This record gives sequence, C-alpha cells and structure tokens, in this order.
Amino acid sequence: MKVVSIRQPWASFIAHGIKDIENRSWRTNYRGPILIHSCGPTKFNVQLTDPQMKAVLPIIKDIFVDGVSGKINNAIPFGAIIGKVDIVDCVINHPSIWAEKVAVDICPDTGLSIIRKGQKPIWNWVLENAELFDEPILNVKGKLSLWDFQLNT
Repeated sequence: MKVVSIRQPWASFIAHGIKDIENRSWRTNYRGPILIHSCGPTKFNVQLTDPQMKAVLPIIKDIFVDGVSGKINNAIPFGAIIGKVDIVDCVINHPSIWAEKVAVDICPDTGLSIIRKGQKPIWNWVLENAELFDEPILNVKGKLSLWDFQLNT
C-alpha cells in the first residue's frame, strides 16, 4: 500500500480527520487510500491560524494530553504508521483552512489560473475518509515521496 511520511502534529491531525489537506511542493496523480507515517523531530513548534486552532481544540487534549496525569503525552507516535486516508484530488488554492495558498493570475484567453512568475506551486492534496489505527505500526522508517509498505491485514 502507498505511504506518505508527514511530520507531527500534522500526521495526527490528518489521522483524526481534522486536517483535510496535505500541502506539498509536488503534484501527485495518485488517488486512493494511503497510509499515514508520522515522522519528524519529537519536539515541534507549530503556528496555527485562528480557524485551524478552533478545528483542533476539541480533540487536541485527546491527542496530546495524558488522560491520567494531565501532562503532555510522550506517547505521540513518531516513526510509525498511525492511520490511513484517501487522496481524492490534488489542486492549487483549495478553500480549506489547511490549504497553503499561492498567488495566481487568470489567463484572459482561457480563464484558467496561472501561477505568477517567480512563484513555486504549492499543491493541496485533498483528503477524505481518515482513519486512526487503534494500534500504530511502530518502528517504521520513513522515506521521501510516496513509498510502498506491505500492510498485513
């Protein structure tokens, strides 16, 4: 099955169905189910917009705070396959609060959006049907791009 490595906390936000876009500098033609591999440094500092914060607040305690001690959860999985999601589209400037935007101009001849000269595209992978696994598959080394993993079901 195809896998994509995503840094935490974004991987958890996707697996919990909160984040419906994955932003990449490259386009994918792949459509269908994909496993979510959590990677990155074990300490992270993210900045969320107000709409993004409102989206994560209801579940952030469940993801990052230990229910018994009330302390930050050290069991957030890194180097693990934590869930799966479907890639259903790949676009530029999706309206989602999670989509990074790029400046575009409208072609007068075709009416199509054209990325402004000097701008690099940011592709918004549109995600649906997120599923968080009850037990992550631990100790999985990530890779760049899409990669394959044999999922034993």
